[in-house]
Amino acid sequence: MLLKDLEVSQYNVRDGKTSDEGIESLKDSIKEHRLISKIILRQGTKGKYEIIAGQRRFRALSELHGDDHELLPEDYVIMTDLDDEKAYLMSITENQQRQDLSPIELNKAILKLNIWGYKDKDIAKVLNVTPHRLKRLATLGQDMNRIPEAAQQELHKPIESAKFNDSHWEKLKDVDNEEVIKDVVDYIIDKETPPRDVPSIVKAVTKQFDKDNPLPSDNPFVADDSDVPPPSDGPIEYVHKGEMKLEIHGDEKILKVIGKGTENEDETVPLEHYMEYLMHPEKFRCYVTFKLKIKPVD
Repeated sequence: MLLKDLEVSQYNVRDGKTSDEGIESLKDSIKEHRLISKIILRQGTKGKYEIIAGQRRFRALSELHGDDHELLPEDYVIMTDLDDEKAYLMSITENQQRQDLSPIELNKAILKLNIWGYKDKDIAKVLNVTPHRLKRLATLGQDMNRIPEAAQQELHKPIESAKFNDSHWEKLKDVDNEEVIKDVVDYIIDKETPPRDVPSIVKAVTKQFDKDNPLPSDNPFVADDSDVPPPSDGPIEYVHKGEMKLEIHGDEKILKVIGKGTENEDETVPLEHYMEYLMHPEKFRCYVTFKLKIKPVD
């Protein structure tokens, strides 16, 4: 049988990117010891045989000897009576014994087994993962459009050789800022940071991002940008210390800030703005240090 008579089965659990892992060391092993483990095949179509397990061995042989290389009988085994489900389960079992599946491969396996009617507890057993990790992996594919390319490349690797895995993403996925996510991913990969440190990194990167990209001052309590103190490592303090007075003019309610210096310098702000500040102070990027005094006026 020649290598060109083989094709990778769609029911081979390994994807092409993961099969790149360790291919050079596998080629060295084959050159020294020949092929130690057999390639598992089943009858395919158009005279071809499908590779159920052994994609990396097939690729290593092809790169070493070319597609016309002839396999010896001891290099492969042809399995009969394998339907698609059994073929896929065999591919999972055989590959897991040699090298852990990548998070991306596990995610695809979960989806396929779900289609075949497997329950979560059975899938966890087949894939040898905990129930908690199963839930984490099951939603991984839904977030692919948010995961930076550098992280996706790592997610195609077995967890023992990857610098970023599904545990990292679990602690990062709720971050809304895409730039922050990208910077955190780059830091994790560069420093080989463990998942437990991700929250503190997110906090530090977000703080630096906000410092480098200050929001426009739409704070109704700040009359002019010149009144705002320069950014610092701590919270921005509201510059107008003093007292707030609620004035009621008919149906209109106005808050007046007292204590800026002279009476002519008092400023007014809409009541709804102040209420918004009380409920969502983070929108205003400042802290109010005055007290509110409610005193209706005629």
